[in-house]
Amino acid sequence: MAFVMNVRRHSRVTIELDLVGEVLEAASGPLRSQLSDLIVVERPEVLLISLARVTAMSSAGVHALMFGYTTAVEHGTSYRVRHACGGVRRVLRLAGVLDVLADSDDLGALLLATMAPRPRIEY
Repeated sequence: MAFVMNVRRHSRVTIELDLVGEVLEAASGPLRSQLSDLIVVERPEVLLISLARVTAMSSAGVHALMFGYTTAVEHGTSYRVRHACGGVRRVLRLAGVLDVLADSDDLGALLLATMAPRPRIEY
């Protein structure tokens, strides 16, 4: 399935980025660029990332979402990744970033995620 990004402006201060398809290696560069543009240029107070229609995610996709998280924190934007389900939710949980990405304003989740032991993944 092709990767598509749809931008929705809910208000002057809230923007939602709806991701559709597979967030794999090829999609990670364009996703990083879009996140950077939305945060740095548009400067919303809140950036919502919807994963409801994402069917697969690789580690490159996780890294792109974390890039958005750190960029948002640096620019004072609240960043929330929502609606992850199935395998995508599992990938985010195994990477140890599910709770962190859920709310950039929750510093407790960030501290727990950085202190929690990571599961060992065998290949």
